[in-house]
Amino acid sequence: MQDVLLVEDNPADVYLIQRAVADCGSDVHVSVVPDGGEALAFLRQEAPFAHVPTPMLILLDLRLPKVQGDQILPEIRRLPAHQATPIVVFSMAPKEEEEPRCLQLGATAYVQKSSNFYAYVDAIKDIVGHWLTLEGSL
Repeated sequence: MQDVLLVEDNPADVYLIQRAVADCGSDVHVSVVPDGGEALAFLRQEAPFAHVPTPMLILLDLRLPKVQGDQILPEIRRLPAHQATPIVVFSMAPKEEEEPRCLQLGATAYVQKSSNFYAYVDAIKDIVGHWLTLEGSL
């Protein structure tokens, strides 16, 4: 089983990303937290996340309630267990504006959320396929 941490507050995006990841293979589990503070607690395995699996991939929305994605990127990179974990940032902001800043903050890749359902799902599948070793994938 390979674990992915999804940091996303929009229920529609959570559903869409979970479905796209499920289409990639049955050996991927997605844990979801709605904001940056909970993401840091999850990654530090603090209560109530003391027994959660260590994610092999982090999908991070840029615009979150409480603590924004761009604020926790450097914090994640300071955690010894996650210095090399791929972090893919999702945002509606134009790629040319946000990608350089996110990469500088520690992101591995940047994906602009698309209003085109199929393009968005394909982008998610590409990311999962690229960063995880999938068995039984489509």
